[in-house]
Amino acid sequence: MTDRSTPLRIFRWGVLTLATLLAVLFLAAFTPKLISDLRGGGSPPPDGRAWEGHVMIAMFATFMAGYAVGWWRVLWGGLLIILAACIVSIPFVIQGNYGSLIFGIPQFVIGVLYVVLHRIDNRTVVAHDRQRSV
Repeated sequence: MTDRSTPLRIFRWGVLTLATLLAVLFLAAFTPKLISDLRGGGSPPPDGRAWEGHVMIAMFATFMAGYAVGWWRVLWGGLLIILAACIVSIPFVIQGNYGSLIFGIPQFVIGVLYVVLHRIDNRTVVAHDRQRSV
């Protein structure tokens, strides 16, 4: 394991903290809905709009998977979180509903931060290995 500089450590924990906050918000928002749907007590969606619920569930599951994976594999977690942002944004934006960007933009930003963190980690490891070989 390489020694990590303090700014990199702060950046890493900042990114993981933002992702944790978003995960907690999503859990607070989606858990009651999922429980009521599983119990059969949820109200049926309006005609022709059942796909919206499916999109939101797919986004939630993909984001949570990306969040979990991101603690061990930052790149893969970031890519899954970016995928979740696309899952929730693209179908709604095509329909002209830009409200879904409330979910999509924060996910996209966190996913990109995960990818940036991966790139910085790799550069730090490569630089450390070069110093050792000299």
